[in-house]
Amino acid sequence: MAEDSGSFIEKMMELGIGMSMIQQMPAMINSVMPQPNAQVGTTTPPPIKEQSQTYLAVDGTQAGPFTDEELVKLAQNSLLTPETLVWKAGMASWMPASQVPAVNKLFILSKLK
Repeated sequence: MAEDSGSFIEKMMELGIGMSMIQQMPAMINSVMPQPNAQVGTTTPPPIKEQSQTYLAVDGTQAGPFTDEELVKLAQNSLLTPETLVWKAGMASWMPASQVPAVNKLFILSKLK
């Protein structure tokens, strides 16, 4: 009978350990599996940074909108100068490019490229 009680105790211990593991399983699975709202392995890329839109006054006529990359090319070809009047959303009026920090920095970039 001693063997039976020893076997019984071992089985109860195994059962207790098994029950403990079963109770921990949801936490283990949740830590490994992606959550429904998680953005793991999405099929679409993140949104591209919104391009700045700038308008130019060319011979008294509004031109644009232009992206910063396009403005750099215009500056490289001397079609955009520090005196060129520019306007961006949020500005009250047209200003020389050299007085608009976001445009003025593009002159430096145009020399680097």
